[in-house]
Amino acid sequence: MSAGVGLIEGTMRKAVGAFVCALSLVLALAAAHAEEACSNGLGVARTIEIDTTGGPWFGAPLGDRGFLQPGEVVLTFDDGPAPRSTEAILAALAAECTKATFFVVGEMAAAHPEIVRAIDAAGHTIGTHTWSHRNLRRLSEAAMIAQIEAAFTATETGVGHPIAPFFRYPYLSYSQASETYLQGRNIAQFAIDIDSYDWRMRNAQRVVRRISTGLEQQGKGIILLHDIHPSTAAAVPAILALLKAKNFKVVHLTPKTTAQTIAAYPPPGKEPRYTVASRRTTVHPKPSLTEWKWPTW
Repeated sequence: MSAGVGLIEGTMRKAVGAFVCALSLVLALAAAHAEEACSNGLGVARTIEIDTTGGPWFGAPLGDRGFLQPGEVVLTFDDGPAPRSTEAILAALAAECTKATFFVVGEMAAAHPEIVRAIDAAGHTIGTHTWSHRNLRRLSEAAMIAQIEAAFTATETGVGHPIAPFFRYPYLSYSQASETYLQGRNIAQFAIDIDSYDWRMRNAQRVVRRISTGLEQQGKGIILLHDIHPSTAAAVPAILALLKAKNFKVVHLTPKTTAQTIAAYPPPGKEPRYTVASRRTTVHPKPSLTEWKWPTW
């Protein structure tokens, strides 16, 4: 009996050993394949850790033009997350082993926390873009603060941990009050250098051409895209191929410290659209958005 048990135990040890060896080989091959894929992909040329103390600006015209070197770009996506289109963009970025910054809308993050977590799990940076994509220039100060804070609270809840203290204004429209508020909260303020106009074109080929023109004109900079549009998702693989073909380098932005949310900040209530009578101030020229409507999907 003891001899039989010993034989069985020996056979099991050999089987386990063979399994471990096979698993190790599979993992090694997978790692080698991933390394090979990334070596041929666009990748990330360098990572910049941003100190957001004092709410600095990034992007034209208020940001430091020397922040990026010639040939360097930062990929950014606004207005999401959205089912399908954001997921397709994440897949395209992963295929090229590169990283981006997503400025999410609070109510979208609250509606699709699983996608926000997928963005985070893929190693991308997450900032915010107000709670419901309101023009902060046209709101009262209290409503402006509610739009900012509720977005950070909702997104942190969706991700499951603090996010980057990065913020971009809807319509790139800001006021002295909003700028001062973000400076006091140590939240970096992002503008853009290259506008894809994907929110207006809704055509993948035209978006790629627009990015190509912007790259030729600027030579570097922060690229604005919107991950809520299927046409943008369709354009991203070609945009990444364009960057690689023209030898542009992707820079990944990360925060030195995470955003500190204000406890239990609720989503803002409805407020009249024009509570402040003042001219719109933009940090970057942009066509009129009078025909633009917030997506219903």
